[in-house]
Amino acid sequence: MKIQALGHSCFIAEMDRHSGQSFRILADPWLDDHVIGDVGGRFPRVRTDWSELGPIDAVWVSHAHTDHLCPYSLIKLHEDLTPAPQLLLPISLAYLKDIFEEYLPSWPITFIAQEEPIDLGGIEAQAFFNLAPQASNEDDCMILLLSNGREALLSEADALLPNEDPEVRNLVGMLLGEAGPEQRVFLTTRNELEATMASIDAEDLDERRESTLEQRAQLAEHAESQIAANGSEYCAWANPGTVRLIIGQGIGLPHEIPDPWNKVLFPISLADRARLEQEVATREGLPVQISAVQPGESITVSDGKISDRSSVTGLEVLDSEASRTFDENIDLIADFPVAPLREGRRDGEKQHEAILSQLQKRYLPYLIGQRQPAVEHRLSAGLGESRVRIRYGDSSEWTTRDYAIDFAHLEVREVSGDGTPDEEYWANDLDDYFLGHADDFTTFCRTFPGGVHHQFWDCLGMPFLNNDLVAKKIRHHFEQAQAGKSAADFVLPLWGISSD
Repeated sequence: MKIQALGHSCFIAEMDRHSGQSFRILADPWLDDHVIGDVGGRFPRVRTDWSELGPIDAVWVSHAHTDHLCPYSLIKLHEDLTPAPQLLLPISLAYLKDIFEEYLPSWPITFIAQEEPIDLGGIEAQAFFNLAPQASNEDDCMILLLSNGREALLSEADALLPNEDPEVRNLVGMLLGEAGPEQRVFLTTRNELEATMASIDAEDLDERRESTLEQRAQLAEHAESQIAANGSEYCAWANPGTVRLIIGQGIGLPHEIPDPWNKVLFPISLADRARLEQEVATREGLPVQISAVQPGESITVSDGKISDRSSVTGLEVLDSEASRTFDENIDLIADFPVAPLREGRRDGEKQHEAILSQLQKRYLPYLIGQRQPAVEHRLSAGLGESRVRIRYGDSSEWTTRDYAIDFAHLEVREVSGDGTPDEEYWANDLDDYFLGHADDFTTFCRTFPGGVHHQFWDCLGMPFLNNDLVAKKIRHHFEQAQAGKSAADFVLPLWGISSD
């Protein structure tokens, strides 16, 4: 089996079919220099030559986040990949079928349902959802398991199985053992976004150092929980022939923003994580081999061990790992604007009507169902109400309107503005969200105008509650890509940079 890392979560996996012929799958192909969801940049940037990288039999997209489902990358691949690959999708993206058929017309589409194996011509594929009990903005992410009867590949993507749970560990161990009796590769994506954002959000050098120490301590705890023995009978790490590979960590600021930002964006490296996990495995006497896979690196696994490392042929890597080595002594502090993503005056009354409707129809049911905390505790902690404040206008001039629920009115209604809001937003940003021109992550280049939390914004990112908004976003960017636009045309203006 061979794994070729193309950067971030994107990889090519190559396995032998039952016939002995090669099967090659391209997973989560975000290959653009910019990411529309996080309005950031890709590190490293890469250039692909598909005459050398190909052919590709199937393209797998694990979920709808745009660092995995990138319309700009897919449109380009639709031009470059010959013959046309099969588009393999989780059943959770079935509502996007018409969009894929419209913009990728020559690619046959196959949806994989929960725990229903399909035959890909001598390769068995099955997929399943994460078993974590809490809701997240990645609930639509499916874990992919490929097998040729002798070896197996499990691609976790962003689902991040709760391996600290013995029942989950048992289930995954049994699945992998049955699918790959000779050897198994457990491929996990780790973006380290929490560490990156903690570093960006630090208000001074001391706070960055403290947050980095805290993140490293959390990393050590997580390595322990993921790898250490926890009473599971069929732990994947306990049997010889299992290799755990770690990829990811590719989102930073756009490369058009001058250095030394890269030197403070990645306080935790993939190598750090792999080293800590391997230390735990070695201490526990577990035979698993754990390794980070850097962008541009090709890993061959044979006899249950990494047998070869080489460079990916047909892939040019534009940025070196050394250029993002963390330097805790760089005194660089973010000063993001407190402004809407897009300035300009809009029809405030129409915005008000749309926002009030979305607060009532989406946010209130979410608050009641989420129970983190339970809505009765939220209201009690807020002196009987939960209040959202909206700024209408832009950073040059605005007015505010408040919306609240309380025990006397279990519906969202406009209230006087003399209370303290729990959350505060710009109407323009919410407007863009409803239109599909923004999402959960696009405020990374802005500071919210106020509030102690921003759960309404996060609520709009929940895929099953808001799949109409996801569809609008994906369609919008396919339209832009089809018209010859790039992700940079969307991302850079939000940073005040021309994309020309």
